[in-house]
Amino acid sequence: MANNHQKWINLAILEASRSLGITKKNPPVGCVIVKNNILISSGRTSPEGRPHAEENALNKVEDKSLLENAKMYLTLEPCAHKSKLGKSCAELITETGISEVFICCMDPDPRTNGNGIDYLKKNGIKVYEQFFEREAYHLYKGFFSRIKKNKPFVTLKIACSLDGKIALKNKKSKWITNELSRRSTHLLRAQHDAILTSSSTIISDNPLLNCRLEGMERRSPDIVILDRYLKINKNYKIFQNNFKNKIYIYSVDDLHHGSDKTKNLSTIIVNKNLNNKDYFNFIFSDLASKGINNLLIEVGAKLSTILLSLNLIDSLIIYRSGKIIGNDGLPFINDLKNSSIEKLKNYKISFLRALDDDVLEIRNHSNEA
Repeated sequence: MANNHQKWINLAILEASRSLGITKKNPPVGCVIVKNNILISSGRTSPEGRPHAEENALNKVEDKSLLENAKMYLTLEPCAHKSKLGKSCAELITETGISEVFICCMDPDPRTNGNGIDYLKKNGIKVYEQFFEREAYHLYKGFFSRIKKNKPFVTLKIACSLDGKIALKNKKSKWITNELSRRSTHLLRAQHDAILTSSSTIISDNPLLNCRLEGMERRSPDIVILDRYLKINKNYKIFQNNFKNKIYIYSVDDLHHGSDKTKNLSTIIVNKNLNNKDYFNFIFSDLASKGINNLLIEVGAKLSTILLSLNLIDSLIIYRSGKIIGNDGLPFINDLKNSSIEKLKNYKISFLRALDDDVLEIRNHSNEA
């Protein structure tokens, strides 16, 4: 029977996707072990990032003799650096008798980058590199961005009418999109490490910004709040019902710095003299240093416009309903002052799906498509 490589790689990708948003600074990895075209074991990166997928998959195999001459499929290169907790994944693999390893993406972490693959080869394991790389790449946009650019992969979420409005003239917006779209939004939150909003959005909407899908509440993302002058207090919903979520408040005002401090809440002071570009670069760099790979943004038109004008949005996720509000509604983006069609920013469709009468569009910046 011929090897069905794509089948096993797809299973490894599915395993990895189940860990999106819960592995902290570590990337979500999927691992599948196959022998004679029969599945022996599978694993994914654990919550908090350890144990890694390879270790989890190997530990599930009770009869270790089954690993002799087996094949392993990985969405990311196995780590080559030892941790305080034990051996590297590359070492663990070489001790098993596995003869072939199929790897989608290389790990850009300098401690591993190519070293994991080299270690496997030096120990007599046949390695297939960049194997179905395109199919797995989406799993690591955030991890790659943090390692290479010192910036999370930034996604702007928009819920709007058919004509691109986020609210009526009187600012009423519930509900522009349908229930299926709103449930999809909660899953989206669960797949991100953190969600960024502004004090204006909190004061206006008083959102929870957590995941409220049954059984997934503890996968709610950390919260990032832009509150330049510390306008909000702990009476807002966003400070309630958070499990182990961390809350980061970025402010230029240190008047109340350190007050009402809790274990999970911290205030970061930003230089008030920074221009918009340096202000957001500071915040994104700081979030990267905290291990945030994937950042979801839910804000109003003012901040959306600033971020888009500064070219800081990597991906747009748009939930578009069939409702038409009209020109007197509030748009999801304000004036960008463009004067040339040729110079307009372009976000290419990477995913499109109907959610009952709504449409979900995922568009990546042309540099990320």
